[in-house]
Parts: sequence; structure tokens; C-alpha cells
Amino acid sequence: MKRVISVVSFIVLMCFAAVSFANYPSHLNGDSNYILVDGHMGTAWYVDRSSLNVQKYAPPEYIIAVNVVAAKSVIGDVDDFYSGGQGKITGVSTYRFYYNWNTKRMYHDRNGVWEYLDPWGGWALTGVRMPAGEMAFYLAYNLKFYGTMQKYNEYTKSYYGPFPEDFYNRARL
Repeated sequence: MKRVISVVSFIVLMCFAAVSFANYPSHLNGDSNYILVDGHMGTAWYVDRSSLNVQKYAPPEYIIAVNVVAAKSVIGDVDDFYSGGQGKITGVSTYRFYYNWNTKRMYHDRNGVWEYLDPWGGWALTGVRMPAGEMAFYLAYNLKFYGTMQKYNEYTKSYYGPFPEDFYNRARL
């Protein structure tokens, strides 16, 4: 029974991960400065590459700030946005991240308090922030931060990570 629950949980997790990015344009309105990092219920979030600001470079510690924009369909039709239609920016937030390479821990600045972002945490706890932090680190250093971590699935006898390779490919365009 434990194995069945584990398998079902894994399948659901993978489906949510795949669906969260499903069909949203990889770059907002074709602008490669806006890189898709998350999507949920008609809203897509993009890291603004041009806003990236390395505030601390003292390996193994790093602090990076970056603007994250929220976008929805220009015409108010989620299906149109999913199909590559134009998006409009509905909000811009500056996110700050602290990384410790030695401990492989990423934190988000939440009103002056560093909040840990668990690479295996659920969307409610890590959504938008963790993928934005991963993309910011990748853009700054061309290195994956959490992206090198892997977990083993007993049922499929294979490893999986928190981000698919496609996630990083968006930054290379």
C-alpha cells in the first residue's frame, strides 16, 4: 500500500510540474528578456533577464535580485494565451535570493527575513519564487543550482530532478 501511495504521489507531482508550464509562451510576447519560470491558472511568471543584479559574489555565498513579472492574456482568453497569444504584464515584483553553494540551500528575502526554499517543496511553498531563483542563478553564472539534484523513484527505477532541461533551454534562446 505504501508503494502504491508513493507511485501515485510521484505521478501527480510530475503531472503538476508538467502542467504548471504547459503551453505558456516561453518568452513573453517573443521578447527573450522575459523568460517563463512558472504558470498557474491563467497567469504566467517571467524573470526579466535585463533586471538581473548580482548584489553579492563571495563564493560560496551569493545574493541576486531580479524582477519577476506576472502576465495574463491580452484579450482575457486563457486558451489564447496558452496557444501562444499575446500577454500583458499585470504586475512586477523584485525578488532577492540568497544562495549557499556549500549547503546547496536557496533562500528568498521575505520582508528582510531569508526564507528557505525547499527544492522538493510543494507549489504553495515554493511556486514562482524557487523557479525564479533557479533561473536567476542560471542567468548569472550559467550553472544550475537545484537543477543538479536528483531523487530516485523506486517504481520507475529512474532519477528525476526539480527542473526539466527545457527550463534551462529557455534562457539560451
